[in-house]
Amino acid sequence: MKIRSYTAEDLDAVIAIFRSNVPKYFGSGEEQGLHDFLRETRVEDYYVVEAEGRVVGSGGIALNDLVEPTVSLCWGMVREDHLGTGLGKLLTEFRIGLARDKYPGIPLTVSTSQHTQGFYEKFGFRVTEHKPDGFGPGIDVCKMRLDV
Repeated sequence: MKIRSYTAEDLDAVIAIFRSNVPKYFGSGEEQGLHDFLRETRVEDYYVVEAEGRVVGSGGIALNDLVEPTVSLCWGMVREDHLGTGLGKLLTEFRIGLARDKYPGIPLTVSTSQHTQGFYEKFGFRVTEHKPDGFGPGIDVCKMRLDV
C-alpha cells in the first residue's frame, strides 16, 4: 500500500470511493460538498491510498482558523470492498501524524457518524457533540476531538 498526494486525476476514483459508502457512511447529498472541497486549494493536505495500483482510500487534514484553532481530519474514506482490511487505520494514523508534525500542539477534530464513532475512539477521540440525522436520515453527526 502506498499513500501519496491527491491529484486532479484522482477525482473519479475518490468520488467512486465516496459512492461505495452511500448510504451507510455518507448521505448522497454530501457528494457536492466533496466536489467543492476537492476544487479548493486546501487539497494540498489531501491524500489517496493505492493498493495494487488502484486508489482505494483517501483523506486529509485541514487547519480550522477559529478562536481556538483545531485541525480537522477531513473526508477520510476507504472503498467499501476494502473496509476491515486495515486501510482506514493506516490512513488515520498517517493523518494524525501529519497533523501533529505540521501543527504541533493543536487539538484534532473529526465530524463523523455513529457508524465510525467507535473507530475514532480507538485513537483517543471523544464525542463533543451528537446530532441525530445530522448528515441525513439514519446518519448522525458525531463531532469528536483529540486533545494533545
